[in-house]
Amino acid sequence: EDATGTPAPPPSPTMRQQQRVLTLILALASSSASSQPRASSSDERMAAFVAPSSNPSEFYYDAAFPVPTLGKLHDELAELPADAAEVKLRVLCSSVNPSDTSTDGYLKPKPLGSDVVGVVVETDSAVFGVGDIVWGDIGSNAKLGTDPNITTKELGAYAEYAVALDTQLALAPTDSLPVLELCGLPKVALTTYKALTWYAGAPWSASSNKTVLVLGGSGGTGSAAIQLAKAFGAARVATTTSAANFDYCEGLGATQLIDYHSENWWDVFGQGEVSVIIDTVGEAGTPGYAFSVLSTHGGHGVSIADFEDPGAVPAGMTWSSFINSDTNLVSARELEAINELVVAGQLKMPGLSVYGLSQTAEAFETSAGGHVVGKLVISVNNDTSV
Repeated sequence: EDATGTPAPPPSPTMRQQQRVLTLILALASSSASSQPRASSSDERMAAFVAPSSNPSEFYYDAAFPVPTLGKLHDELAELPADAAEVKLRVLCSSVNPSDTSTDGYLKPKPLGSDVVGVVVETDSAVFGVGDIVWGDIGSNAKLGTDPNITTKELGAYAEYAVALDTQLALAPTDSLPVLELCGLPKVALTTYKALTWYAGAPWSASSNKTVLVLGGSGGTGSAAIQLAKAFGAARVATTTSAANFDYCEGLGATQLIDYHSENWWDVFGQGEVSVIIDTVGEAGTPGYAFSVLSTHGGHGVSIADFEDPGAVPAGMTWSSFINSDTNLVSARELEAINELVVAGQLKMPGLSVYGLSQTAEAFETSAGGHVVGKLVISVNNDTSV
């Protein structure tokens, strides 16, 4: 179901048939892979990148971490969607988002990781069967089972096996993009899709002549935002990035490129010239600068990085701050819509740097350095070829 209670559409039989073939190929390619259910017991072990506490300096790679069992999420978390059922996945890959590099101190030790593409190996769900290849973002903020007044992170994708809710998964469009490329999309695509459709009026008619400004176009969320703005009907998509990344952003569909090293985006546009601003950077003062260029006739600003008080929002404009993880226990319908965009060739993640699961700490260091183009992908079987 979606957030309104509307049932999510069933997965496409054609996609499922294609996935069966890919599942067999994946199983043959890895001696440790299996598309069949396996018994769960406390003595099963797996490789994982683990947080024993909230201290990032203590995160570590563990070659023998306990394998999770079905029922784990309902045992540990409270106030889950009423109809949500659990599925156990053999994880193929994940990716690094800035939010993945930190965590709280609850339910530790546990594997980190939000984005997931994996093969269903065991299921309580009527939606997905064993052998289905699914994808989603399992980095939801959820209520702690022992104290619903406390919010904790779900997580678990940096591991050979993970447990997820069927309400936050969809069949992965593996016939349209390579698996490792798909791993870079769930969180950033969901974030952008929700930001544009929930808070910025998308999709737009061609006659509306929308100008969308994406702040930080070469990062993961920015990469998705440029493409989705174009897919949703924007007449012009402007973005801020460094000159070195102009070709990358132009390849995604940006029509106006602003080098933030040499000019301020709020000096580039006149009052009312911008219809929508998607802020993935979080620079101090962004709301005020946005109000100087947004249209007073339905201009929308949405930030996924800047949560300062915008103050008084001018008449005719909106300003919203949004965290995907707060809404992500139920994202199946949105993922189905994102699938359609991937299949139509309107969404991809061409900028990839691939790390093995055992190299996750190194990927975190790269992420902390900033200026990542596209996404950092974690290959669970340590195959770093794309």
